[in-house]
Amino acid sequence: MFENPDKEMKIIITSRHASLTEGLRTHIEDKIHRVEKYLGKIRETHVILNFEKRRHLCEINLYGKSLKLASVGSSHDMYQSIDQALDKLERQVLKVKDKRVGRYREGKQAKARSIVHHVLSPVEEGEESVVVRSRKHAVKPMTTEEAALQLSASRDEFLVFSNADTGKTNVVYKRKDGHIGLIEPEY
Repeated sequence: MFENPDKEMKIIITSRHASLTEGLRTHIEDKIHRVEKYLGKIRETHVILNFEKRRHLCEINLYGKSLKLASVGSSHDMYQSIDQALDKLERQVLKVKDKRVGRYREGKQAKARSIVHHVLSPVEEGEESVVVRSRKHAVKPMTTEEAALQLSASRDEFLVFSNADTGKTNVVYKRKDGHIGLIEPEY
């Protein structure tokens, strides 16, 4: 039995009916770290090598935070058995990762859809549009440059102000390209 105290992940290798060679140990460690990059931190990995007459078995048990995966590989060569078991384990890990990422994305999309649905619900035929929310603001006299600076410092998408130069009511807004737009009325 071999434990690896140097690494963050604890790798335990048990060899039955034969001694563990340095080549097998390094092969296993290198391959297991390939699986670790998909899930992040893995607490412990237990590898059991079983040498029988005509076949060699490799059993891998992986333990992570709220995760337990297992795979088995068998062939006439121990290196092939290890690769087979690790390939199976890697497919399981990718499946778990895809589920996690999918749930995260679905949650964000569902939340965004519900917000858009509540804010921009379509008006059916025959119904009148209703003002859902209104706010009153004092329209302050300022120059276009001052309004642009105030808008860039705030989280708002637009700012209504009284143009100090012309005396007319103007609107500055944030554009999708990152610039600020100006709307001036024509009288």
